[in-house]
Amino acid sequence: MGARPEIDNSVSSSWDEGYLHFARHINRYFGAKVADTVEKSTHAETNILKTSVSPDVLNKTKDPLLQPKSPGLFHMSNLTTRFGENYSYMANHINQYFKGSAALENEEVDGQLEYYRGSAEATVIQEKPVSFYECLLKPSTIPGFVGSYLGMGSSRRSEQTTTVTRTPEEILDETILRRRNADEITRVLLKRLEKAAVPSSITSCVKELNAHLIQHPACKAVVWQEKAALQLLRRRRIFWMNEKLQEAIRETLALIGYADPVKGCGVRVLSIDGGGTKGLVPLQVLKQLEAQTGKRVHQLFDYICGVSTGAVLAFMLGLARISLDECEDMYHRFGSDVFQQNPLVGTVKMGWTHSYYNTETWEMILREKMGEEILIKTARDVLSPKVSAVSAVVNWGKSPKAFIFRNYNHAPGRLSRYAGGSGYQLWQAVRASSAAPGYFQEFPLHGDIHQDGGLILNNPCALAVHESRLLWPNQPFQCVLSLGTGRYDNARRGPATSTSLRAKISNLIWSATDTEGVHTLLDDLLSPNVYFRFNPMLSSNVTLDESRPEVLQQLQNDTQLYLDRNRPKLERLCEVLMAERTAIWKTRDWIGGKAWELQQRWA
Repeated sequence: MGARPEIDNSVSSSWDEGYLHFARHINRYFGAKVADTVEKSTHAETNILKTSVSPDVLNKTKDPLLQPKSPGLFHMSNLTTRFGENYSYMANHINQYFKGSAALENEEVDGQLEYYRGSAEATVIQEKPVSFYECLLKPSTIPGFVGSYLGMGSSRRSEQTTTVTRTPEEILDETILRRRNADEITRVLLKRLEKAAVPSSITSCVKELNAHLIQHPACKAVVWQEKAALQLLRRRRIFWMNEKLQEAIRETLALIGYADPVKGCGVRVLSIDGGGTKGLVPLQVLKQLEAQTGKRVHQLFDYICGVSTGAVLAFMLGLARISLDECEDMYHRFGSDVFQQNPLVGTVKMGWTHSYYNTETWEMILREKMGEEILIKTARDVLSPKVSAVSAVVNWGKSPKAFIFRNYNHAPGRLSRYAGGSGYQLWQAVRASSAAPGYFQEFPLHGDIHQDGGLILNNPCALAVHESRLLWPNQPFQCVLSLGTGRYDNARRGPATSTSLRAKISNLIWSATDTEGVHTLLDDLLSPNVYFRFNPMLSSNVTLDESRPEVLQQLQNDTQLYLDRNRPKLERLCEVLMAERTAIWKTRDWIGGKAWELQQRWA
């Protein structure tokens, strides 16, 4: 009943004439005076008509309004005989009586949402096929006419449409229009969320808002402007028993850049270097931590960052929740599954695809272990820490640029020094971060070319500190743990007058992938009770693609010997990690949270 019917002008006019005839007959019967003069409509009737009839109906009604000819007992007015208009008026009145004004407003919001969605989508214009008559009039259209019958017309027209160039001003105007449409859709979704009352409707509204924010990350600024973060936090406190709603709200908060307070005395950061199969070294350290603390890695740290093989470990331990033993078995299987290649075939592949090993096999393993879940979706789990992987984008200028794959976003106004995104799949992030040149093919993703992040940041600890500071600006650092993949130095001091070309190239590569420079800097800036670095000295040089079982076993033995020598340092690290937040800290967090909400509400 809420939909307005289409008015047939012919039907409406026939009702008017019948009513006039009936009115004249009754007036003559009772002896009322009948006048043939046309009276002008009063201002009151005009106002009633304008207020009761929609603009659409007025536009559709083009016939002249019939004026009353009889001032007797019955008279004709524009309001009483326009039955289509009266039907719309009565329908709105009945809907408001039975549904209430809130339901009508929700229907209006739904209509606005559909309008903005339709305006935001691109319109596809189909060309009219060339007719035979047009070919006779215009001989230039004959190739298109023949091509349409041969199946070539559509491809030729598509080629012509793709060659159309637009000016930078047109592209800028289109971008601004899309941004405005996206902002308006965000406001409509927030209005629907505000009117939702039951958990099921709130959950559906939040999920729709999340899907929109994933497509348009910049719209998070609109969410903050409309103070929707306070509403989401309040709904999370009220419906704390509804797990589906809790998961959806956690995803929304991660999308807009809100981070919950840390659970320990401060921020706990884990950084893992790159190094190929030498990732067995940090695995041994993490095994000792789990054995002494009784907690898993994702429970010990608030932020986990990795590059190359460190990204593999960060995602498997922090997001996929794979056990350390299973990770160790996977590294041992790399020798037979990934790093196994015929020298002749590998040489040919190196010249053809710039990769010695089979990249498709590596991608298949990542898809199997990581899955195709979107990074930001992992924030739905209350136990998931903030996790990131670093890659190097090589088509953004002359030098590679760091790119961060995140499962979180930063709040508006907190800009990171590094580009990044959270709308990528898990396996894509690890694949991009581990695309070592010469070993695997580079990874094109959304117009960018990604290579191994170790090319520019083989030790991402400083990057992890920077990102953590943006997430929790008012929280101190409780622990910053940096795990290396081992180092080997066989240099012998002696008199020399020059170096070989091989030594020059080795020194250049070493300076580009040096990890100890970042360690020296952080060791000077952070407290000894906060910053810890474990990077054992190896007895032999181990390459990134080492797959021999005896060499991998020696790598584990060197790491275990290093941990035995640094047992006091490891125990002190466990004590720092196990420190829990006291009641005083929790009280301060509660007061700080209330003060933040008041500040956001009054801002």
